[in-house]
Formats: sequence, structure tokens, C-alpha cells
Amino acid sequence: MAFVPPEVADQLRPHFDPMVDVVVERIQERVPEYARPGNHTYLSNTREAVAEAFEAFLARVGTTGPPDDGFRERFRSLGAGEAHEGRSLDSLQVAMRTAAVMMWRRITEVQMADPRVFPQRYVGPVAEALFLFLEELAGAAMVGYNQAQAQVSGELRRRRGRLVNLLLSDSAPSPEAVAELALAAEWRLPAQVAVIALGGRKVETEPPPTLPSDVLCDFNRVDPCLVVPDPDGPGRIQSLGNVLRGWHAAVGPTVEVTDAATSLCRARDTLSLVSAGYVPAEGVVRWVDHLAASLLFRDEELMRTMISLRLSPLHELRSAQRERLSETLLAWLQCGFNAKKVAVLLHVHPQTVRYRLRQLEELFGDRLNDTDQRFEMEAALRVLSLSGRIGPGTDPAAGP
Repeated sequence: MAFVPPEVADQLRPHFDPMVDVVVERIQERVPEYARPGNHTYLSNTREAVAEAFEAFLARVGTTGPPDDGFRERFRSLGAGEAHEGRSLDSLQVAMRTAAVMMWRRITEVQMADPRVFPQRYVGPVAEALFLFLEELAGAAMVGYNQAQAQVSGELRRRRGRLVNLLLSDSAPSPEAVAELALAAEWRLPAQVAVIALGGRKVETEPPPTLPSDVLCDFNRVDPCLVVPDPDGPGRIQSLGNVLRGWHAAVGPTVEVTDAATSLCRARDTLSLVSAGYVPAEGVVRWVDHLAASLLFRDEELMRTMISLRLSPLHELRSAQRERLSETLLAWLQCGFNAKKVAVLLHVHPQTVRYRLRQLEELFGDRLNDTDQRFEMEAALRVLSLSGRIGPGTDPAAGP
């Protein structure tokens, strides 16, 4: 900035002092948020900020030393205040521009009224100083605003983290405790929720996905999860599946808010099926769509015993024959003992199916007439089918 004698500031100061109230009034006209009837503290703070800005600017004129940080701190505080009020910086920026325009108009009026006191050659440098000063104010306000937002966001995340822990605790929380913490966490209490269990990615090395603001999340848990309000809304879970691409995700049943832990338990059961390859990892896998698989794999030791006992006649067969007969027996049980439907399902000739069924009758005998044993055979064969154990070279007795 070109040199401006310090006397210029002294010549301008008497013209600025009477402007403070006028500028405050003009700011309140242009920024309705700052016009608070009856709030004398807010009015006093606005007036003080304008007066300090005027004095800080005049102190900058004619000096080459480092600027005073006092006014920066004032506008950092103002920026932080906007964040705490839940506003953007637009209102504060309008107020600062309004004050700057009125200051400049007053400067030009003084210069035109008495060029000898304020020569024309200083108008340009003073204008440059004013623009730089406005930029510094805006920068200080932005710093304060960002710092406050980070603090507010951090506190809100902590509160929401505590809410997630409460909802997913082993013992069902009271509705009163949930409502109180939901209010503190700025989370609208829904009628129902479902929990999505996540896996398949390293949270430490990859940023978490961007989620809707009403979805509670905790990626710091050993097993990351989401609490989804009103999950049965149109496209709700499907849209989350798009956001969660690259993750294994399973959603539990829709429950009352205080039963969220139950939904998490079911979601984890389903996620374990996805991780083991028993259920395809396509979008967000729904627990309700895989009830049979969840039941069958609930106790793997029990299923291995059932497979060993109920499918024992297949143990001594060659692998290729064992695979064909296991596949045929499962299809026959599923098709209600209709050989023609089995033929269509397996894409083989009906006569081939009848031949295989005669072999199965020879192997299993009266066991095929026992409804309980047929039920357990089908369960055992379903487990093998889901786990890929029905196939060439596999041993049904080996279990899942």
C-alpha cells in the first residue's frame, strides 16, 4: 500500500465517530437477524463491534508495522457466534460490507468537502487499505466460524455416540432416557428403527461414507453399525445400499427404538452369513429375507451332527454319485415328491430322476417315510447347498 501520513487518520476520525449508530441502524435494516427488539445486550455488542472496526481501520492508515490482533479476535468471536446461533456467515458478511460501503462514502464526502485537509492523492491508498481491512475481517470471522463449527460438530458426534451406545446396550434402555439423550443429540425420535451391521472394510484406512443426517452411526465400534430411523420408508434401505458400496451390510428387523439391540443381534447373524459366503453380498442384505439360513447356521455343531446322522447312507458313495443323489434328494423334498418337477428343476430326463429316486429308496429305506427325518434331511441338505458342499468331489458328511 502506498504511504499515507498518520495525520490522515486523525482527520477522518471526527467524521467516523458520529457514524457508529447510523451504521448499526443500517445493518439492522439489511440483516433482520441482527434486529432484536428489546435485546439491549445484542444491540450493544453490535455497536461495540462497529466502533472497534472503525478504530482498527483508522489505526491501520498511515502505519507500516504489523497490525493489532485485537480486532481479529473480536471478529473471530463474531464468526464463532454465528456458528453457535446456527447461521451461515452470510449475515455477518452483509453487515461487514454494509459498514465498509458507508465508511467509503463518508471518506469520499470528506475528501470532496475539503481537498486541502484530505488530498485526492490519498484516496486510492486509503481505499486499498479499506478493502484489505475488510478482507482481514472476513478471514478472521471465517476462522472463528470454522473453529466453532468443529467444536459443535465434535460435541454433537460425542452425544450421538453416547446415544448409539445407549440404544445398543445389553439391557433395554428406558424410553425416558432415550428421549432425553436424543434431544441432546439433536436426533428426532422416530417410531421405529432398524440396525445395519457393517463389515468387509478397514475403517482405519478408509473414510466413512457420507450418510443422511438422521442416521446414527458409530464407526469406532469393533463391529461398525448404523441405526436407521423409520427404515421401512420407500427406498430407504436401498438408498443406503448405494452409499455403502464396498461394505458388507446386513439390516436387522424393524423394532421399537428401545429394542434396537435386538435388531443389531439379528443383523450381525445375517452379516456372518454374508461374510462366510452363505448369502450373496448384494446391497444391504435383509435378515427377514434369510430366516431359514439364520436358523440353520445358528448352531453349526448341531448341524454337523444332523448332517452326519441323517445323510449317513451317502457316506460310502463315490463323489460324483454322492453329488448327484444329494442334489436329487434335496430337489425331491423341495418339490413335494413330484418327480416331473424335479426333472424340470434339475434339467434332466424324468426317467433319470426315477432311477435316482429308486437308488435313494434303497439307501434310505423307511427313513424317507418318516416326516421328522425328511424334515431334518432337507435341513441338512439346505445347509450343504448354501455352504457349497453339494458339488463334485464334496462329502456331505463333512458338514458346513
